[in-house]
Amino acid sequence: MSKSDTLPGTATGFLSDLQAHPVFVDLREGLFRFIALLVAAIFVYRGVNNVIVDPGRLNVLLLTISETLTFIWLLLARRPIVRDWSPFTVFISLTAGFGSGLVSLQEGTAIIPLYVAAPLQFLALWLVIWGKMSLGRSFAILPANRGVVTGGAYSYVRHPIYAGYLAGHILFLLSSFSLYNFTVYAIITLFQVHRILREERILALTEEYRHYLGRVRYRLCPGIF
Repeated sequence: MSKSDTLPGTATGFLSDLQAHPVFVDLREGLFRFIALLVAAIFVYRGVNNVIVDPGRLNVLLLTISETLTFIWLLLARRPIVRDWSPFTVFISLTAGFGSGLVSLQEGTAIIPLYVAAPLQFLALWLVIWGKMSLGRSFAILPANRGVVTGGAYSYVRHPIYAGYLAGHILFLLSSFSLYNFTVYAIITLFQVHRILREERILALTEEYRHYLGRVRYRLCPGIF
């Protein structure tokens, strides 16, 4: 790994040299992945226990499957070419990526019935799966360039995985509403948008992605955003 692992405009000198040192990079990458995997594993454990106690909670089951996929893709993710390690972005990305671990799995108020929400949540999960299959090993929590992907689900929106997460979160919230979960998901969504913008900034350093931006206009929902 070289100094390409940092973004233009970051600190230079001794600190920059230390951050770019291969040993430091490996330790930092390993620690970050360990924390990410630990948080995902804890949420999966909570979800499995909840479903064992109440097998009828299909919305919890689908949410748990989604987080399990995140755990698997983190294990398989390749090393980044460029990654944004700025402290603020790390905080935002961790909160957006694993804030769902703070979601209460207790049964809340059903704004829409489970038999309506669950099938739609299942479709949102398939959008996540399709996006991750299209992305392959380029999956990341922090904004990073692990290679530009423009095919599959990425032919329709720039961030299909985030779109699937957002749809799944909304449907889970509507089927088990609480003010606490609404607050958690609102914060996650705001931070997710910030992460999307930072990720596009990194990827736009490549000519291939700049061409892609011209072909696929919308980030999450065609015609809206």
